[in-house]
Amino acid sequence: MQLMNRGLPQSQRRGMALVSASLAAFTAAAMVSVVMVVSLSNNHQSQVDRHNIQARYTAEGALASATKSIQEAVANWKDVPETGMATLNGQEIDYTITTTGLSAIATDSSGIQTLIDGYEIVALGESGRSHIPMHKIINVESTPIFQFAVFYTNDLEIFPGPSMTLGGRVHTNADMYIGCGNTLTVDTNYMAAVGKIYRERKDNPGVSAGTVKVRRWVENPYDASEPEEYEKLFSQSQMLAEGITTTSGYDSAFTDGVDLNGDGDFYDAGEWLPWGPGALDFWSEPMGYAGGTGNTVLNEAHAVGEAEVPAIGSISMFEESNIGNYELDPDSGVYVQVAMGTGTHSKGFFHEHADLTVITYADGSWDAFDGGGFSIKASLLDVVSVSSIYDARQADGSGDDTPVTTIDIDKLNSSGAFPSNGLLYAAHYGMGTGTDAKGIVLTEGEELDAALTVVSEGPLYVHGDFNTVSKKGASVIGDAVNLLSNKWDGSKSPGDLPKASTTTFNMAIVTGNHETFVSKYNGGLENLPRFHEKWKGINCFITGSFVNTWESQYATAKWRYGGDRYKAPKRKWRYDEDFNQVVNLPPFTPMAVTANDVVTW
Repeated sequence: MQLMNRGLPQSQRRGMALVSASLAAFTAAAMVSVVMVVSLSNNHQSQVDRHNIQARYTAEGALASATKSIQEAVANWKDVPETGMATLNGQEIDYTITTTGLSAIATDSSGIQTLIDGYEIVALGESGRSHIPMHKIINVESTPIFQFAVFYTNDLEIFPGPSMTLGGRVHTNADMYIGCGNTLTVDTNYMAAVGKIYRERKDNPGVSAGTVKVRRWVENPYDASEPEEYEKLFSQSQMLAEGITTTSGYDSAFTDGVDLNGDGDFYDAGEWLPWGPGALDFWSEPMGYAGGTGNTVLNEAHAVGEAEVPAIGSISMFEESNIGNYELDPDSGVYVQVAMGTGTHSKGFFHEHADLTVITYADGSWDAFDGGGFSIKASLLDVVSVSSIYDARQADGSGDDTPVTTIDIDKLNSSGAFPSNGLLYAAHYGMGTGTDAKGIVLTEGEELDAALTVVSEGPLYVHGDFNTVSKKGASVIGDAVNLLSNKWDGSKSPGDLPKASTTTFNMAIVTGNHETFVSKYNGGLENLPRFHEKWKGINCFITGSFVNTWESQYATAKWRYGGDRYKAPKRKWRYDEDFNQVVNLPPFTPMAVTANDVVTW
């Protein structure tokens, strides 16, 4: 520029400088403007992208909420809703549900049957100006809960002292803690936890005792011709004997494995696979097995899905309802019927559907009703009686008796009032905890007139051989299930522990329990049915299914061993293989409901 300006007058040189400066300023301003436009454009696109992502996430959240609502409806015998609303971060998202038309029954190689129904869910996620519709198709699978030998919704704890054999499918929606004072043999092709599996006591971590053997996978473990191979679920001491130090044994805490030479394959001498792949390897099908492939032991490392089950409200005599047709009469303390939709409560599911209901009132009187709600007490005067028993666990040192209503099953068979649909509901008004947890006693039940399910919102006591003659599908469902031997005569008193006698119970059990805390064991699966006699050395045979889906609401006394409470029996318990066929299941068998995603778009 100096060479070009040298021959020009000073004024022209100033003008040229002004023009140059203006051009420079204009160019800079233009560049700033462009940058601002680009920046604003990028910011706008970022906001659009952010709103699109937020809308998509809220729609996906609504799909998940709708899936849960379908599972809950099916599990509780309700109609699947056609519409619903999910609330996510304070935002309400509507969704719709329609059936895909799929309705089928799948039967696996061992005969277990599952009902499958298909649904399509549509949800519209919104954020800012973004509207993102999402679709999902799911298959809802409903498996009769009694087709599991053991089914828990909370932590499953199995830690018997004496040896025990457990056959049939074992499932928990939470964690599993497993061990044995001697040897526990799990004869199944399905032992699964939605959470983790620990080879230790929950109430005393680090106690990893005894031997646990689990069968390798075969298509049909009930077929005697199938190979039987068992692999140890190694305890802490058993792993130490192999030269491996662990937290609790070979379980979910064994996450790193042992790779001695660092080559990453875990298959050299002395090496151990981490738990996830190791469980698949240990409990896969036996070598050379021609029947198929599978895995027995599964947990969260293998994406085990949660199964939805009926809510505890289903066993309640009455439960709160916005469209109820009952309300509590404050003078009598009894629920009375009112116009539909004007009441505060409705009958619980089992109470509503029972063809025979026995209700004991707070003053000790009782009445019985058929499926139409008409009193049939006159037909049952020699079937039903009211008395009391000493339940040392519930008394918890008080010495008080527990009021009970006894139903004589043998006399019920010939009364003409045996429930035609196989559902008997019995309950008490004035329920409380401790000895105020009034109970129902079933006695003389060796033979049933037909398949039978007995339900109570309080504790049930089953006295003597049950369903042992011409065995039929039977179940008992209650806040707590107590087993009394053939020798029980009702004379037990504080400080006394009468001796039991060999007794057989052929029935599925659905019952409550309590949480285990540090140093306070809940008794585990081995004590899920409660005992009240000196069973030591005496056989207790149970053929059926063991289900725990809630905490006890009334029979709330904690588990404690010995004293005048009980001494444990020789547990001869097994899954009832007749339950593999739906036609043999007890009436009104609850369903365990899972949902499997088919496609999402």
